[in-house]
Amino acid sequence: MLNKGLFFTSRDQIPDGVGFGQYSLAHILFLIGISAFIIVCSRQYKRSGAKTRRDMRIAVASATVLLEVVKQIIVLFQGYTWHILPLHLCGMTIFFIAIHTVRPNRFTAEILYALSIPGAISALLFADWTMYPIWNFFCLQSFLIHMLELTFPFMLLNAGELRPRAKRLWMPALYLAIVVPIIYNLNHVLDTNFFFINEASPGSPLSLLEKILGSPGYVFGTIGILAAIWLVMYVPIERRASRAKKADRKDIADAS
Repeated sequence: MLNKGLFFTSRDQIPDGVGFGQYSLAHILFLIGISAFIIVCSRQYKRSGAKTRRDMRIAVASATVLLEVVKQIIVLFQGYTWHILPLHLCGMTIFFIAIHTVRPNRFTAEILYALSIPGAISALLFADWTMYPIWNFFCLQSFLIHMLELTFPFMLLNAGELRPRAKRLWMPALYLAIVVPIIYNLNHVLDTNFFFINEASPGSPLSLLEKILGSPGYVFGTIGILAAIWLVMYVPIERRASRAKKADRKDIADAS
């Protein structure tokens, strides 16, 4: 499984039969390790002071950017292909993390919560890099970068610095409405599959949708899945906000 001679071998050059299985022992161990890392970092971030928190944000953002830059450089020397561009949803998350680290704002915060978290979780659960052996830079980079893309928003969520609200869901919705058509047409021009909107990722729920609805029909099914995910993600938040507002009103009433 290690295949040491294939450590820097990219997707276009990797031979068949050397990858790891989805939900194999190696995959599961990675998921457990990633979950533990996120929990530890989130707890440490919440307990830390302002300076340490700033340092942790910069460290996670810098590591995320560095992992992507190194990948781009390696592929550049091997023979660059368009599909390596960071134009998947998780690839764009790199930019949102960097922007939010330098200049935190509601737009990037809502994108990180509503899109980056479900996107990175989906990528880890239904990894599309299983053709690589575990001991391969591109395999390790994929696990690590998605781990960091989850670590960043979860740190902020746990510390109360990222406060998503349903009334701001128009932000990620507008972002998708603008970006998806551009990416769809770009895929046809470059013969790529960014956002998995021209072809479903094998082994993911999207592939089942594609069998049922065809392509690009499954994209509309994806909208339904995303709406359901947002419902699960935002309903508890809105309930807590409603309870907090009622408690504040009660305190004011009692005080008067």
